[in-house]
Amino acid sequence: MNLLKQFTTYESLLAIGVTLVMSGIILRGFAASTRRDLARREQHRLDERRTGEASLNEQLDRPPGWFEENLGLLANLILAAGVVISAVAFWRN
Repeated sequence: MNLLKQFTTYESLLAIGVTLVMSGIILRGFAASTRRDLARREQHRLDERRTGEASLNEQLDRPPGWFEENLGLLANLILAAGVVISAVAFWRN
């Protein structure tokens, strides 16, 4: 019970909220980079001038994973959770 009270103080909630907001902003940058990488791989798949000697063909042909497809959504959820927790911290004060 004491641990729960420590995490629900104004300072703790504000610190957690701000950390989540900053993490969400950073993850949004990673999500944009991932979208660009997925678009580059799609263009590579459409390119007809492939050579069998290129060592990047196997890496570029791999399908995107779940994390790559949903990174933007996760970043937005983390950002929104940080904003909500920060607002709760201000409301609690």
